[in-house]
Amino acid sequence: MQGRALNREPWQGTAWFVAWSSFVAVKMIDVEGAASRPWWLAAGLAGGFAWQWLYRRDLVSRLTVPAALVAVGLAGAMVTRTSIRWEDMDTAGLWVIGALIGLVACEQVQRHLDSRHPAPQPDHIGAG
Repeated sequence: MQGRALNREPWQGTAWFVAWSSFVAVKMIDVEGAASRPWWLAAGLAGGFAWQWLYRRDLVSRLTVPAALVAVGLAGAMVTRTSIRWEDMDTAGLWVIGALIGLVACEQVQRHLDSRHPAPQPDHIGAG
């Protein structure tokens, strides 16, 4: 559609929901703490990979807001001299790490596929 804002398909703006769903799915399975650490990491990997595959976007622009939030939180903790502890590393922390690895891994796969099938170059009719 010509003139469309952001030049993307309507569903692409909600592709993050796939990654979030992987977190919710493991959380539902882990009601009694039964899910082991590898399951959290695997869910993050799958969610991050699917998110990047469904809506390919520059990782720097995608991760700018989360990185800024972490920076503000760390600065606040340093200013207030608060001890930083992440007691939930067995669950959410591993999922976040897995999601980041999944995003980067998917981008590498997509770059490899792009190198095997380069996009056609536009014709420059009337140039010269």
